[in-house]
Amino acid sequence: MQSVDQVQASRPLPTLRLGSKGDDVNYLQEALNEYGYKVTVDGIFGKKTEAAVKKFQKSRGLTPDGIVGPQTWSALRFD
Repeated sequence: MQSVDQVQASRPLPTLRLGSKGDDVNYLQEALNEYGYKVTVDGIFGKKTEAAVKKFQKSRGLTPDGIVGPQTWSALRFD
């Protein structure tokens, strides 16, 4: 899997939220799984993905709003 930095280098990452769909959601779900937030990788930003995003955001000191914007993408960087 590419790191967030590698994906960002190829193109800007979009803001994702409940109802978003597509490859960027797949990537988000894969990243959440890598961090231990187990969600189904199906490319659909549903309630379970939103809940996992909120838990991840809270664990990183971000506002747990369930919206994946620049701050959340930045926090998803792999070391």
